[in-house]
Amino acid sequence: MHINFKSSALLFSIVLISSLASAQENNVLTRFGIGELKNPSSANLRGWGGLSCAYNSSRNYNNDNPAALGYLKMSSFQFAAFGDFLTVKTNSATGKFGYSSPEYLSLAIPLKKNKAGLALGLQSMSRVNYDIRQINDSSEFIGSSFNAYTGSGGTYKVFLASGIRIKNLSLGLKANYLFGTLKYVNILFLTDSAVNAYYSRSQESKSFGALILEGGIQFQHEFKNKNRLSLGANGNLQSNLSAHHDLLFERLFYANSVLTANDTVYNQSDVAGDVILPMQIGVGFIFSKMKEVQNEKWAAWSVGAQVNYGSWSNYKSFGEVDSSVNKLKISIGAELTPGKGFYDSYFKNVSYRIGGYTGVNYISLNGNNVSEKAITLGLGLPVRRNASELNLSFDVGTCGNLSQNNLQQFFVKGTFAITLSDFWFVKRKFE
Repeated sequence: MHINFKSSALLFSIVLISSLASAQENNVLTRFGIGELKNPSSANLRGWGGLSCAYNSSRNYNNDNPAALGYLKMSSFQFAAFGDFLTVKTNSATGKFGYSSPEYLSLAIPLKKNKAGLALGLQSMSRVNYDIRQINDSSEFIGSSFNAYTGSGGTYKVFLASGIRIKNLSLGLKANYLFGTLKYVNILFLTDSAVNAYYSRSQESKSFGALILEGGIQFQHEFKNKNRLSLGANGNLQSNLSAHHDLLFERLFYANSVLTANDTVYNQSDVAGDVILPMQIGVGFIFSKMKEVQNEKWAAWSVGAQVNYGSWSNYKSFGEVDSSVNKLKISIGAELTPGKGFYDSYFKNVSYRIGGYTGVNYISLNGNNVSEKAITLGLGLPVRRNASELNLSFDVGTCGNLSQNNLQQFFVKGTFAITLSDFWFVKRKFE
């Protein structure tokens, strides 16, 4: 496998709102399925394991579980940017590279404070980006050769979500419109100049445009000592996504360092079909030590755990199976906010987060599962004396195993987000 060394600086700046994704990545696993699945959790949760199933807040919108909208008190605008730095090792090569891109954008408003809320936004769902060279065995007829595999593209969700709370129980529904295009190219290169033969190229693309429904539920109990236990679950049922498929096979002529299409062997355009998106579900809990300052309750510290499962062995694309297996992820985490509401020290109002996760990727390599594990760290930095804050989170871990998968990735994933929360859309009583 040939991996070019590429790097990109992760610039935590609001300038990224208007920038395009930096396509400086080479992730072999994105060749399969619908690519690398993005973390659906909000940035303020990624620092402590991504515990999104049971989390709710009166100030911060939970992107992953719409039931949390039942607890919303303030309007919340969120923007996040993401960066990924990878060191990839195989038994024959090593490479380093990375990329950065916008991650999600959302606006949530309370329809009735602490009772019902509405949210809309845009978030990344998956990403494809790889560049692989595979050396082939020499042949008597075509001599030595190699294949160049490249892929690009991604899928995204525009969503509208709503949640309602009845006493201790909250229910939510999230309607997503999935769209995007995934492109795959395979070129056979002949390296023996004595062989007079054509190169070949196959180009494939899949375009999506489909509706996905997700549901969520949360139950919250407050003990007599005012400590709080939150339980939650969310997910989606298996869905058949409408998609379109293009496929082109060509013979190429190579001269003067230029590849030129000679003729078309096969061409199919805009063929309608289905892609099966499997059932995915997550369940978890969060226990919080509550305190009260100026008649406002807040969590001095919280701990929790979560399990996510996806039946990706059922994934099919236009009737064909892929190298996919059932996905499992177990997460734990904790958050500490020493003295929220006390303004004698800025750092007392900072939220400190730590967590970790372990599990199995939904892609298998060489017939073996691909393990994932990481520790997570995060900070919630208040912007001023209100609910707005900057959130930083980092995942540091590994994916894959050299002995089983002939692939191991060491990654550092970083998310920067700004959350602006306030009492918007409130009619003034006095001018």
